[in-house]
Amino acid sequence: MSFRFLQRGTLLDRVWLFFSSVKLTIVLLIVLGAAMGYGTYVETALSNAAARVLVYRTWWFDSLIILLALNLFGCTLRRAPYKPHQAGWITTHIALLLIMAGSVITHRFGMQGQMVIMEGDSDNEFVLEQLDRSTWETVYNEQYLLPFEVKCLDFEQVLYPGSAMTRLFRSKVEVYENMQMVKEWDVILNHPLVHRGYKISQSSWINLDGGKQATVLGVSYDPGIPYLYVGGSILILGMFGIFFLKPYLIRKFPPKLMHRKRSLTDDTEMTAEMNDSDLKEVVS
Repeated sequence: MSFRFLQRGTLLDRVWLFFSSVKLTIVLLIVLGAAMGYGTYVETALSNAAARVLVYRTWWFDSLIILLALNLFGCTLRRAPYKPHQAGWITTHIALLLIMAGSVITHRFGMQGQMVIMEGDSDNEFVLEQLDRSTWETVYNEQYLLPFEVKCLDFEQVLYPGSAMTRLFRSKVEVYENMQMVKEWDVILNHPLVHRGYKISQSSWINLDGGKQATVLGVSYDPGIPYLYVGGSILILGMFGIFFLKPYLIRKFPPKLMHRKRSLTDDTEMTAEMNDSDLKEVVS
């Protein structure tokens, strides 16, 4: 089935050309790069929460991602009917669409927060990370419950031998569901506990009276991660197809120059692009 079916310079023609234009792709990529650069600046100047609230969770950033996805989808459909040697190219586009979907899901439904647990205690409550717009500082107000309990058996500050410099902080924890211990873990920096989609990492600690300590654990929930992993894996396959499989498929199924009969009365932009596409069919 071919999507090169529009015959006149109608509104539908213009809409189709707009969403399937490579020029639009370039413009959107430039704007997206500028937006992400701005987000990095906000994150550096203010905080991670500020970057999420002011950039990554805004309607305009989501709209930019969705518009880029529609453009990529349109560019993909525009090349139908597909040739065998385009398999890697199509796979790459599918992977990018999955990655963009995971990005939007992460920004809209992901959570960041903290939980404080004293040594020997257990808890399943954490507070969500938010932005105080009056001071532009990160605050923790709204409470949320984990679907499991975390018990802190011990918190340890490990020093470098012969010095007072901290090497690492370690929280020895257990995970309980329905009063049953299901997992035991040493939470260390870059060695977080991952359970039921939640990632619990070592964030800080608090010294309490009587020589006791409480561990401060960072809690994050990112439902877009599976889409990013699948999309990244498919992207690798697509790039392999483009660089290594495409030459073989061209030799195996050599493309032929196609001559289409059209009854186009208007010399529209779509007409010109279709004619130019036919001339390039053998190398696409």
